[in-house]
Amino acid sequence: MSRSIVLKSFAELAEVLNLDDLPEGPVPGVADSTAPPAELQTAVPDLASLLAQLEEAGATLAAIGRRDQETRASALRDLEQYDSLVARQREAEGALKRARQVRLEAESLAAAAFADEAQAAAMRTAGLAARAEEAAMTLAERCRQDAKRLASQLDLERLLAERRRREEAEKAKAAEAERARRLSGALARASVALEAGRFEEAKDLLGVAGNEFPGSPEVNSLKQIIAQRELGVKLSVAEEVLWAARREFRRDPAATVARLEALDVDGLPDDIARQLFGEWARACSRLCRERETVEPLRYAPDPGRGAVIARESPGGSYIVVSALGMGPSWKPGSVVGERQVRRARPLR
Repeated sequence: MSRSIVLKSFAELAEVLNLDDLPEGPVPGVADSTAPPAELQTAVPDLASLLAQLEEAGATLAAIGRRDQETRASALRDLEQYDSLVARQREAEGALKRARQVRLEAESLAAAAFADEAQAAAMRTAGLAARAEEAAMTLAERCRQDAKRLASQLDLERLLAERRRREEAEKAKAAEAERARRLSGALARASVALEAGRFEEAKDLLGVAGNEFPGSPEVNSLKQIIAQRELGVKLSVAEEVLWAARREFRRDPAATVARLEALDVDGLPDDIARQLFGEWARACSRLCRERETVEPLRYAPDPGRGAVIARESPGGSYIVVSALGMGPSWKPGSVVGERQVRRARPLR
């Protein structure tokens, strides 16, 4: 049966444990909590030394790259020498073929010649052609042997692949330069048209350029400038027409309506569009009263856009009296569908 001990201080605990009998140093099997972790005991590399090593490695890579480029260039020069030998061999073979043909023709003529002079001249020509044939054969064989010996020292397949890669890169570079030239020309022509106020021409030029160079920042930027200029001109014209409408609609409502409905209101700021619509509706109302139009209605499907319609005669179909921003299908005099008539409201 165990006996419980009640301790009243740390001094009594020391007497119970008999600390004097404990061995000095760490107890075997018990980890020292004050020692640093094993991973921290590994020496941390010096940062300056590490950066120096990286700098040295970078310099080594640069030197390797330069040597590789020099080796590549030297190998390509060897390939050019091989190409030259092959070309000379083919030229010599062509000369050999021609010399043989001339010799045979000269020998045939000498055998069939009637005059002694002709026979002698043909024989001289045959001898000259024979010497040329021998020289061409010697040259062709020498070039063939030199090309064969050089080919044995080169990795032809690899060199040919490298040359094709370079040629393709040069072609791509030239094509890109040509594309840049075409883009620059299109932008320049569009800019000239823009400065001259020929917006449609400028947009057409940029449309072609946009098809060839989709996503081009230069094309998109110039398109935005054109849109801003167009809007500025459109806004200026709209403000001028609005000012004239306010001044003249009582005196000449028909002319006022004609000027307003001829405006292109697409893209105008909402406040200007509402003002134009209000003046147009007011002028249309005055015009309908002057003409004693039958049952005039106002159809407004969207803000700033609408049409004034009226019957051709009592009980007749509704036709368009005037339209603002409704497109070419809403020409004055055209018949209006029942759905639009039901949505229209009386013109005040």
